Amino acid sequence: MFMFCFVTLHVIWSQDSKMPEINDFVVQHNGFEENDAGEITPLNEKEINKVIKFQIEADFPEVEIIRNIIWDSYTTFVSPFQKYHFHNFIVQVKMPDVERYRYVDVKYDPFSKKASTDYTWSKEMGDFELKKPFEQEDQEEK
Repeated sequence: MFMFCFVTLHVIWSQDSKMPEINDFVVQHNGFEENDAGEITPLNEKEINKVIKFQIEADFPEVEIIRNIIWDSYTTFVSPFQKYHFHNFIVQVKMPDVERYRYVDVKYDPFSKKASTDYTWSKEMGDFELKKPFEQEDQEEK
């Protein structure tokens, strides 16, 4: 009985959310280029930058200026039941009533072609802070 429930739930869950194929990971890895010093050349694609810019504007409508969308890293996760990968970007933004630019981390999923952030703007702190778990759940439901 346990095995039946386990397999059934796994099949339902895997049908409900599409995951990238292993080949999607290979394509991303093959897209990286190294410079003469052996460093990975930062990813800089206009279409990805547009997606990130629009997501920043949607998540933080009060933003005044968005500049310097910089590729930071690439993350992968593979297990028997789940697979995902995303690029991490650091975005420099100007928020109201704050003199200096602030930085926010943004994830870009090359499989879904969507961007998201785990941060929220704190007017009191004048900076970004990690969303609390219930805020993340609320955002995912939207």
